[in-house]
Amino acid sequence: MTTAALRRKTAMLARTPPLLIAQKLLRRVPFRPVDVGKLCLLTYDGVPRVPPSLLRGPAAVREATRADLDALAGLCDRRDAFANRFAAGDRCVIAEVDGRAVGFEWFCDADVHHETGWGYDIDVPAGYVYAYDAFIDRAYRNTGVWLKFKAYLAGLMLRAGKRGVLTFVDYGNWASHRTHLRFGFKPFGTVLVLKLFGRSIGIPLQSCSNPAYAGAAPRVPTLGLHE
Repeated sequence: MTTAALRRKTAMLARTPPLLIAQKLLRRVPFRPVDVGKLCLLTYDGVPRVPPSLLRGPAAVREATRADLDALAGLCDRRDAFANRFAAGDRCVIAEVDGRAVGFEWFCDADVHHETGWGYDIDVPAGYVYAYDAFIDRAYRNTGVWLKFKAYLAGLMLRAGKRGVLTFVDYGNWASHRTHLRFGFKPFGTVLVLKLFGRSIGIPLQSCSNPAYAGAAPRVPTLGLHE
C-alpha cells in the first residue's frame, strides 16, 4: 500500500463513527456471537402523498402473496422468514419488471412487530402502519420503485383507516435516511440494540419531543430482552 493510500484510509477511518467501526470488527468474528447497532426511528404523520408525475420507471407494483415466495426468496434468501410473515398477517408489495421481481417492502399493523433482523420488539400504536424490510435490486434503485411502494402504502392506509407510518433506518445508512427525510419522515428516536449470543437488548437513547406527536406517535420502544 502506498503512503497516499494509507493516508486516505486513515482519514476515512477517522471520519467513521465509533459504532460503525465496532460493527465492522464484531461482524468479522465467526458466527457473529455479538453484534451492535442503532435503530433510527422515523415517523410520517398522515397518508403518504406521491404525485403521479413521480411514479415513473419501468417497474409495476402489486400486492404479493404466498405464491410469490420463490420470487421474494430469489431477491433475498429468507423464504422461511417471508412465509412466517404471511402467516402472521403482514402485507408485502412486490415490484416487477417484465415479470421479474426487482424489489419488495413489508408492512405490519399489529400492535407489536418482532423485528427479526435484530430480535427486537417494535411497538406499533393504533392508527399506524409499520413499514419495514424494503429491498430494491441495485440495477433499479433511483428509478422510482421506492416511491411506488409508498404510493401502494397510501392506498393500503386509506382502505384500512390508518393515519401514520412508523419505520426505522439502521444507523450508518445515510442514503436511506436522507431519502426518508426528503419524503417527509421525521426523526422520532433512536434505540441502541445489543445482540449477545442470540439474545437482544434494546436501550432507548433519545425520544422525540415534538408536541405535534403528542398522543399520536408511537413511543420509543422500552428496554426489552428477547430470545
